[in-house]
Amino acid sequence: MITSHGQPTSYLDELRRIVPTEQIEPQLETAADGGAWAVEPATQIELVEVLKWANGRHAAVFTRRPRRKDGELLGRRPRIYLRGRRMKRVKDLDIVSGTVTVQSGIAMSELHRLLEERSFTTGFPTRPWRQESVGSVLAAALDAHWGPRYGTMEDQVLSLGVVFPDGSVAGGRGAPRKAVGPDFDRLFLGSRGRYGIIYEVTLRIYPSATRVAMSYAAPDLATALDAVQGGIALGLDPRAIELLTPAPDRSWGRKRVGLTDAHPVLVIVEPWGPLAGRPISWIDNHFAATLKRLEPPLGWNMHEGLLPAPRAWAEPVVGVRWARLRELAVALGNDVPPGLWIVRLSRHGGWLSLASGVDGPQADAVRALVSELRPAGPLPWERFEDALKRELDPKDILNPTGA
Repeated sequence: MITSHGQPTSYLDELRRIVPTEQIEPQLETAADGGAWAVEPATQIELVEVLKWANGRHAAVFTRRPRRKDGELLGRRPRIYLRGRRMKRVKDLDIVSGTVTVQSGIAMSELHRLLEERSFTTGFPTRPWRQESVGSVLAAALDAHWGPRYGTMEDQVLSLGVVFPDGSVAGGRGAPRKAVGPDFDRLFLGSRGRYGIIYEVTLRIYPSATRVAMSYAAPDLATALDAVQGGIALGLDPRAIELLTPAPDRSWGRKRVGLTDAHPVLVIVEPWGPLAGRPISWIDNHFAATLKRLEPPLGWNMHEGLLPAPRAWAEPVVGVRWARLRELAVALGNDVPPGLWIVRLSRHGGWLSLASGVDGPQADAVRALVSELRPAGPLPWERFEDALKRELDPKDILNPTGA
């Protein structure tokens, strides 16, 4: 039987046998495609069955939102858009071992709220992606910009549970790497759901007080860099440091955070908190002595009001050492372009990017540096990932190439 849209009703009927009807929502569709639905598994078993169905029907499974071109690119292939918001249980909290095990659909903000009630936290900063799910943060490798305390996401992830495109399940054992051989979990961190869906994760947790993001304003990039590098030299070691100038279309956010023409560069510092052995006052005393302390509205997500969210950031991001950052600051002088973003600052340097839609000589100087430092051609790891995709997902089920 065919619907008025030309879709086989059997596909929807088969999905309803796997998950309840209220967990299925029709998506963008045309008369020529094979049907599209957002599906919300609530358990690992439902997720496994959905992927088995997709494998049997040669359906495409996406971990992102629908796009109109999907139907054109995939033709008669049915499309599934996975949503993980029903998979948000905290399965285990072990304060003795310092670990928490959660389903991947829980939001980072919700996880940190639950941990803060017990005076714990993870090693991840939350501000840039607080509404993103844990699974999204891990699969998209968002720590490429705001990294965990010890430098890499891998150190904070003890084990993962993953469902493969054919519905089979695998998981790490949470043991030291030298005891278990190759690092299974590393294959899926940053893979963007290309050859496996993360459904569960065990993370390290740490004692912590309430987390805050402290903000300051600088007259130019050189002054901001001086303050940051001076704080690092003093051993203040905050959880994360970020420099930015608001995007051209975020003038309302610029005013709300307290930036002015005289102080256009924002410095955001996230301390570890007093239980980490570094009182917040040490950090505030240092930055307030050289920069202008700001007091944005409480509860306001500064990032959303100043720049596109990290997951929506489409411009290239490159690592830059301190010497090159200082050269850039000299080249820019007092005229810093809007939409400048320098994140994950450490003793080595930081990650640099510039928002789209910014023109002018200063913007050209930033883009020239980004272009110079971008790697040419596919890296060895990217070639390995392409080969792994062909091996683990020969039918191109998960986030199909080119779609």
